[in-house]
Amino acid sequence: MRYVYFLIHRKQWLIIYLQGDFIFYSVMVAKAAMHSFTTFAACMLVILAGLGGTLVLLSVYHSALPALPISIFLGVTFYLMTMLVIEPWIEVMLTAPIYV
Repeated sequence: MRYVYFLIHRKQWLIIYLQGDFIFYSVMVAKAAMHSFTTFAACMLVILAGLGGTLVLLSVYHSALPALPISIFLGVTFYLMTMLVIEPWIEVMLTAPIYV
């Protein structure tokens, strides 16, 4: 399992991510970009939010944490939700004229 390492060395905080984590992030975003820009934007934003959430938890617990679970959960959830719910809704909203 991949872990985010938190080291304190000479009163400096060092955060180490393994390369496998970034490979997952790039594969997930590339798969979303192959579908549409909306899916790409949603996946990119939630993966960054998951990365931020992992860093916040790292600062709270001060120990090694798995790096991927938050980003995987958010990325896959928003990928499916955007593809199955949001994009059809956007298409309906763009095809139906709105009179003001």
